[in-house]
Amino acid sequence: MKKILSLVLALMVVLSLGSVLAEGRTKVPAGQIEGGPAVYFVIKAAYFKANTDIIALSQQNNEFYKAYYQPVTITKVEDDFMLPLDSLSKIFQFSYTYDAATGAIHMEDEYVKADMAVGSTDVTIDGAAETLAAAPAEVEGVLCVPAVSVGTKVLGLVTGESLGYTYLAYEPADLPKGVTGSSGALSQVVTPNKFYGVIQPVYWFEEAQMLMPYRLTVPMNYDPEVPTPLVVYLHGGSGDDNRDIERMRNYNGETGSYWDMALDRFGFLGLSVNGYAHSDYGTLRDSDNPATARASELGELEVLAAIEQVKAKYNVDESRIFLMGNSMGGYGTIWMACDYPEMWAAISPSPGFNPTRDMTVVGDMPIRVVSDEGAFHTTKNTVQEWKDKGLNITLRGVCGGAHNTAWSQVLDETLQFFADVK
Repeated sequence: MKKILSLVLALMVVLSLGSVLAEGRTKVPAGQIEGGPAVYFVIKAAYFKANTDIIALSQQNNEFYKAYYQPVTITKVEDDFMLPLDSLSKIFQFSYTYDAATGAIHMEDEYVKADMAVGSTDVTIDGAAETLAAAPAEVEGVLCVPAVSVGTKVLGLVTGESLGYTYLAYEPADLPKGVTGSSGALSQVVTPNKFYGVIQPVYWFEEAQMLMPYRLTVPMNYDPEVPTPLVVYLHGGSGDDNRDIERMRNYNGETGSYWDMALDRFGFLGLSVNGYAHSDYGTLRDSDNPATARASELGELEVLAAIEQVKAKYNVDESRIFLMGNSMGGYGTIWMACDYPEMWAAISPSPGFNPTRDMTVVGDMPIRVVSDEGAFHTTKNTVQEWKDKGLNITLRGVCGGAHNTAWSQVLDETLQFFADVK
C-alpha cells in the first residue's frame, strides 16, 4: 500500500512539474521587453491536421484564431504529425541548431535541452534517453519533426484532439462546438484557397523576434492583375487587430464588421494591424524610459512590416495607400504621416486632433479629421489653426458619437474621401 501511495505521489509531482513548466512558458511572451508594456499577441495553442499547410493559432484572452502558413504540407506519420521545426520554435519559443551534414539537431530553452537526429527516433532529453513516434526528416528541403512527440516529451506541452484537429498547448484547449463558437472562427481561418474576405495570418516580425498577427480584408472584386488601393487602420489603446473592427457601430447602433462591408463596396484592401504592445505607434520612442521607447519604436516598425507583408502577397497600388486610426491610433496616424509623408495618399485621424509635431511636413496631403461629440469644440479650434498654417484639412464631427465608435459611424464618408483622392 505504501508503495502504491508513493507511486501516486510521484506521479502527482511529475504532473505538477509539467503544469508549472507549461505555465512558466506563458508568463513571458516572445518579444516582451522587461519593464515595457505587455505584448498583445500571446499564443495559447496550435491546432493542425494532415493534408493542410496551415497551423491555426489561438490566443490568450481572445477568440480570434490566426493562420500560420507552412512551407510544406503537414503529413501524418506513425500517429504523429510532421511539422517544420522552425515553425514550432517560433510558436513555442525555443532555439535549435541543425547540422545538415550529420543530421544532428539540438533544441533548448530555459527549461530543457534535447538532442536528436534526422532518420532516428532516438532522442536525449536532459541526458535521459527517450523515443519519438517518428524520425525527424527533411521534407522538400524543410526540416520537420514529429510535433506531438517533440511537444509533449521535450517541451512538456499538453496534446489532445478536438473537432478533427490535434493540438499542442500549455493546457487543455478543446474547441467549443458550433458555427458561432471558436470552432466556427477556426473554420474561417483554415478555409483552403481563400481568395477574398477576411484573412487572419501571422508573420515573423524580425525586429521583435516574435510572430505577429494582422487582419486583412480582401474585396470580392480584387483582381491580382490590377493595382488595388490599401487602407491601413491603427487601433486604439485597448484594441488589437480585430477588436476595434468588431465593436464598430453604425448610425442605428448596430454592432458588426461594417469595415469589411464598406471596403468591399469601395473595392479597397483593408489592413488592421495588431500593434506591437499596449503601447503606441512611435509617439513615445523618445521617452526617457528605454523600455517604453523601444516598445514605441517597435509599434511603428510593426505597421511598416505588416504593410510589406500585404504588398508581398497582393497587388497594392502604392500611390494610393491611405492611413486612418482611432484614439491612440489617431495620434499614430498623425505621427506616421509626419515620419513617412511620401507613403500615404491621404490620412484620417480620429477622434480629436491635437498634434504634437509640425504637420507642415506633410505638404498638401489631404487630411480628414473625425471627432466624437465630446472633443468636437477643442478639435475644431485645433483644425482651424492647422488650416491657417496651410494644411489641406477638413473636420467631420459626429453628433452623439462616442470616443470608440464615432469613426465607424461615418466610415463610408471617410472611404469616399479616400476614393476621391487622385
